[in-house]
Amino acid sequence: MTPTRLLGAASAALALGACAALVPVRHRAVVEFDPANPIRHVRVESRSLLGLRRTGWGVSLSGGPAWGDARTGFFLGAEGPATLMVRAWPGFRQSLSVPASGSSPRWALSEEGDREAFRTWFVALLEQQLEAPSPAWEGAQRDCAGLLRFAFREALAPHTEAWRERVAFTTGAPGQDPSPSFARDWRKGFPTPEGLQPFAKGAYLRRLACVSLGRDLEQARPGDLIFFGRGGARNQPDHVMAFVRSDVDGAPVLLYHTGPEGSGMTRQPGEIRRVRLDDLLHHPDPDFRPLPENPAFLGLYRWRLLAAETSESASLSRS
Repeated sequence: MTPTRLLGAASAALALGACAALVPVRHRAVVEFDPANPIRHVRVESRSLLGLRRTGWGVSLSGGPAWGDARTGFFLGAEGPATLMVRAWPGFRQSLSVPASGSSPRWALSEEGDREAFRTWFVALLEQQLEAPSPAWEGAQRDCAGLLRFAFREALAPHTEAWRERVAFTTGAPGQDPSPSFARDWRKGFPTPEGLQPFAKGAYLRRLACVSLGRDLEQARPGDLIFFGRGGARNQPDHVMAFVRSDVDGAPVLLYHTGPEGSGMTRQPGEIRRVRLDDLLHHPDPDFRPLPENPAFLGLYRWRLLAAETSESASLSRS
């Protein structure tokens, strides 16, 4: 055999060996879940012909409200049972039956008095931050999602004198406390792909701690939320605002934290702002206008804690 042919044969053998070692051709999908967490993780194990772990090519999941990718796996937030289909190159298909989350019956306050108590405290805590941020609200978490996490967590706390000192809540009690027995699961944290955590970014709050009410703001009540998502070349995190008490003329009002602004030496911590809905509809930045035709407007959401609510008045209550 000539040297040229020997070189060609060696190159072909190397290419075949590389393919056998590197190309993912064998796949297996498994579902991982904790009964205490409504999030299920679909992990796709991919291997080459030589049995080496590789990231699968063309991996996709359909059949449920999931997000993720081949490297991290897919996360499923639905509480009900689901039948999923996992696909991967070359020609892999696997059907998965995902059981319902065992924790779902405990995630809503079942009594109207508890739901109203949570709303009242949540809104009161949001509005007090306009005066001065609470010392119990960590500086590193002072952004739009951090404001909601703080008010949510403290709305469920026992509102004792010691609590008032810790949070610097100086006004009178806005209402009764929610029953501790109904709020027990939510005190453990917010659902995330890593389990229940005290910290959850805005996208997880929207997907896992809230339920969608669509894009009709006539349904909004104090304590409900609107989310914005801005994509493009520089994809940015969800931005969220909360409905609070209506203005003196009955117009809906929202509260939000701007988040840190600027960078480097010019970085500013941001601030809390109060805005009327009719002014927000004409915001200078069209991405922040909660209008049906705005693709950045993700819609109106309600805390999953309140999901047991029956159909109620569409407009914000005046107070």
